[in-house]
Amino acid sequence: MAGVLATAVVGVGVIGSDHIKAVEANDNVRLAAVMDVDAARAEQVAAENGARAFTDLDALLADDEVQAVHICTPHALHDEQVPAALAAGKHVLVEKPMSLTPQGCDAMLAAQDAAGKVLMVGQVMRYFRINLRIKKLIAQGAIGTVGHMMRRRLFYFSEATSGIWYRPWYMDTMQGGSCLLHAFGPHEYDILHWYLDSPVVEVYARGSESTEAYRGQPDSFTALMTHECGAVSTLTQSLVSRTGAHDTHIIGSEGSISLVGGTLSVNGEQVEVEDGITTGMTDQIREFADCCMTGHEPDASGRSVRHTVAVIEAARLSAERGEVVQVAELD
Repeated sequence: MAGVLATAVVGVGVIGSDHIKAVEANDNVRLAAVMDVDAARAEQVAAENGARAFTDLDALLADDEVQAVHICTPHALHDEQVPAALAAGKHVLVEKPMSLTPQGCDAMLAAQDAAGKVLMVGQVMRYFRINLRIKKLIAQGAIGTVGHMMRRRLFYFSEATSGIWYRPWYMDTMQGGSCLLHAFGPHEYDILHWYLDSPVVEVYARGSESTEAYRGQPDSFTALMTHECGAVSTLTQSLVSRTGAHDTHIIGSEGSISLVGGTLSVNGEQVEVEDGITTGMTDQIREFADCCMTGHEPDASGRSVRHTVAVIEAARLSAERGEVVQVAELD
């Protein structure tokens, strides 16, 4: 099919299934294959979507029909699977976190340079139209010069309360890293420097362990970040808050922007945004396919998102050391 990317999804759990739905919703990409270590699941998903099933990554990567792969596997596997896919001549869209460490990102970028292929990261919040509107408002100077941003993501994440989104390996630091920092943090840390188009230069962070469920890793965490442009941002997360919140407040020299409960407002006046978040995955995968076929660099490129991973690592180190960490230390 001319002008249509033949792609494969590696890992067909919850997020992999979302990728497959988004592939089906686009006309510039088609699902050629799926791969999962659970053979029955791989066969079922393949049959439902007119694709071929694999249980071995090497076999999938040896398939000449497959031009690109979506890596939707546990976090610790990305460091091995992404370079392998690039070395096999495949374009790669890897789910967040890109890696658990900046060093893992660097190995992926080296593999990308050697292969000359597209490497994109699934920072889907960059593709939410409501977030695109916020970024545009800031760039247009709608609230003047941004001085301060405050973001919160508070909820109760457990097997009993989180349904299909709960995975036991999220609690395994060897497979998932820190649940708060690496499962949920990549979206939250990424969006702040992306809104401003200004990297973070230093971080001071503190975390706490409030419950037995998260013993050995923080279940609540706050980071204070200084951006290159001089703005300050704070991010507070909790996995054990019985009262939920997911909001952002951006304070500028001439006004403020708030995003609360999916409602966007500027200086207290609501701003209508059509289809604020539901098209994000579809739009993300459309851009990935376009970039694979044109050679353009995606917005959520590996090089862009490497910075997000470095900021998360700086926050982790800051909490561990009890001191400010310069992000340049991780370059």
